[in-house]
Order: sequence, then C-alpha cells, then structure tokens
Amino acid sequence: MVDMSVNFGGLRLKNPLIAAAGPITTNMDNVKRLVDAGIGAIVTKTGFTKNEYERWVGRKNIFPYKPVFKYQSLQNGRLLSLPTLSDIPVSDMAKRLEEIKKLNVPVIGSIMGLSPKGYAESAKMLCEAGADAIEIDLCCTIPEFTTTYRWAGQNVNFYPKKYAHLVDVVKDITSIPVGVKSTVSLYLYGKIIEALIRSKLKNSLPDFITLVGQLDQNPGVDLNTLQPIIPHIPTFGWQGTLSGLTYSALATFTSTLGTSRPFFSASGGIDNHEGVINAMALGATTVQLMTVILNKGPEIITKILGSLHYYLASKKITHIETLVGCACRDYIPSMALGKFMLERDTLYGKMFAEVLNDSCIGCGICESVCTEGAVKLDNGKAMINQSLCRACNLCVLKCPEKAIRLLNIELLDKLIDKYKDAPGIRSFREFFSKQKITWRDKLLLARNLRQWGLT
Repeated sequence: MVDMSVNFGGLRLKNPLIAAAGPITTNMDNVKRLVDAGIGAIVTKTGFTKNEYERWVGRKNIFPYKPVFKYQSLQNGRLLSLPTLSDIPVSDMAKRLEEIKKLNVPVIGSIMGLSPKGYAESAKMLCEAGADAIEIDLCCTIPEFTTTYRWAGQNVNFYPKKYAHLVDVVKDITSIPVGVKSTVSLYLYGKIIEALIRSKLKNSLPDFITLVGQLDQNPGVDLNTLQPIIPHIPTFGWQGTLSGLTYSALATFTSTLGTSRPFFSASGGIDNHEGVINAMALGATTVQLMTVILNKGPEIITKILGSLHYYLASKKITHIETLVGCACRDYIPSMALGKFMLERDTLYGKMFAEVLNDSCIGCGICESVCTEGAVKLDNGKAMINQSLCRACNLCVLKCPEKAIRLLNIELLDKLIDKYKDAPGIRSFREFFSKQKITWRDKLLLARNLRQWGLT
C-alpha cells in the first residue's frame, strides 16, 4: 500500500498535486472536475480587491471583467499567452471559495495587490471565507508592475524589506499558513534569500514558497537511483525545458535551506509523473499543475496519480513523502558554490584524462566530442595531450568501451566533501529551523552573516 499524502506547510493533502492559480480554478464546474480527478488541493485564481484592480486598469465598475481571450494557443503542450489578471475581484472569489470548500478539498487563496493594505484586505476576505492557506503571488511580470507599482507582482522580490514586510502584514491578519509564489532568476535568488532572513528575524517566515524557475536548467534525477543526473552543482545543465528551470530553482533553494521551514512547491513545465518525481526528489513537497490540464483536461490528474502509484509500488516506496529532497544531499549548497568553484579551478593541470590502450578500439568518439582539441587518434588508438585537457569528463562519459578515466579525481572528491557540509551552511539551516528568533539571534546576526558568506 502506497501512502500518497503529504504535509505541506501545515496542510495535510491526500496527494502532492495542486491545481495552480489560473483559468482552471476560476469556475465551479471545472473545479468539480479537478476534484473528481483526484487533485490534492486548489489554488484560486489570483485576485485583487475591487478598488486596486480598478486603480490598475484605470476604469470604474468594470466587473465582472471578461478578457478577450483566455489563452492564444496551446501547440505541442506549450502555452503561448495567458492573461495574468483575474477576471473577478477577490470579494467574488471569496464567495466561490465558500462553494469550493463544500467539495472537501483544501483551498489556497491566491492574492495580489498594489499596496500592503490591498494584500491584507484580500487575505482577510479569503480567510473569512474558509481558505486553508494564502499564497501571495509575487511572480507576475506585467511591465507596469516593475515600474509603477513596486508592491505588485515580481517587483516585490527586488526589495527584500518590502518582501519581508508584506509577508509579515499578511501573516499578522490571518491564522492560516501563508506562502509566497516567486519567479526565481540568478539575480533574484540572493534577493529572496535576504528577504527570507528578514522575514525570519520578524518571526514571520513564509510557511511555503512556490518556485517558478528562470535559472539555468537542471536535467533532474535518474528515476532508477533518484540521484542527480549532474551531481554537486544545482543550477548547471543544458536541458532546455521549462521543467528544467523549475528543477534548478528547487535545487538551488533546497540545497541551502533544506526541505522544510519553508516548504517548497514546484510550478512550471511539469506535465507527467516523471516530472513530479524529479521535482519532489529535488525538494518540492507539492507540484502545481496548470498548462498540462489546459492541454489535456482534468483527467490527466488521474493518469499522473496512477503512474505515480505504480512507480512507487515498483520501487517498494511506501510513502511518497520519502521522495522529498532525497537527491539534494548530493549538491553543494548554493551559498557555497562561489568559493567551491574558485578552489576547483586550482585543480587545473592536476586532473586529466588518460586512455587505457588495451580497451581502446579507436572509434574516434572521444576525439569528436572533445572541445579542447586534446584528443587525437594515433595508429588506431586515442591519445590525450594532457597539457590541453581540462578534465571536463566528456570523453569519459562518451567512451563506449569505458577506455578513458580521469586521473587524480580524488582531489575533486575531497573538495566536494569539504563544501557539501560547510559549517556556515549548518549554521544557516539551524537559524531557519529555530522556532522563534530572540534578541540574542539579532545581536549575533552580523557575525552570522559573515559566517554564511553573505557580507
């Protein structure tokens, strides 16, 4: 028997699949179809207060607002255009939420605003309507939000003080779990880490974070071993998919913060059970689905859950929660990557590839893939110019006869072990695991920031 339930930031869900905020969660008929298909939770369509929506649009009395299109095109499963703003005010969504609650499914209310007051009013309305949690939407990239409205959408992530204040305001007005949905780029990663530290100092850390990736792609994990395809480095890879961006965002945060306090939810590009497994192994407790449901209908949820159950049973995994973060222990924490890579570069000239002549068949694959011109065929055997070799390992991986090895690889292994569990990372995680931040923690913050490598 496989237990598919998960604990997500204080919510107990029957499975890790969540319907993301969007057109699929706007009307009751579609929500019923999602529930019938087995969805674990619902996120309402993101809403504003009526006053703030009219302020943004510049027109009065426009509700119920109906956009010209729901989406422009879904070709090959890819969503080309989707309006970001809700077509109903949060007050009306609160009424619909009361109806959704009758379906006995956990409901997460999604909110956005143009000011802390707007967020607070929206959170209060949804909380009073029976929402089980609140998700603050900070991933919207509408251009006006990044210029005119600094409290709206993705722009808040650029201002750690605003981020921390906003979370504090919403948590102060509710008694239910509060999460944040953020789009994560390499630049914003550091900003969000600073914001989380500020939130922790206020004892107002988000209960969960929904991550939408804009980092370098991560190719995920080997489904047989549940270990990273590219070990040690959470954000490097040439995957070229939206799901790869999501995996990278997950690995980046969970390698540093761990997998709880806050919990993580994955959103973006995941459309099958393999994507769910990858996301959970890289630290997600839940996975939010949108485009795949628009593309294939709510019935895809049942198929994904069935495939997940079969996979877990075949691996003799009795509880899906054991997947969460199981691959992250093999990553060097993101906070330590800069120092690791600087020291790794000192190994140049000390590690290099070597051909085992007895095994080499002279196929020439190593010569064709070498980007440094270090490999040449001589009398039917591969020869490596060690002065040109950068120890990239590509020839080792591509050799069909396993006739090439890296010499002195133990130097890299020792370096990896040094940084995988650095003292600063342990201290950082201990800080976030504290039940309550005291005056003493605040006094020691300057010292801790130096130890964590953040100053």
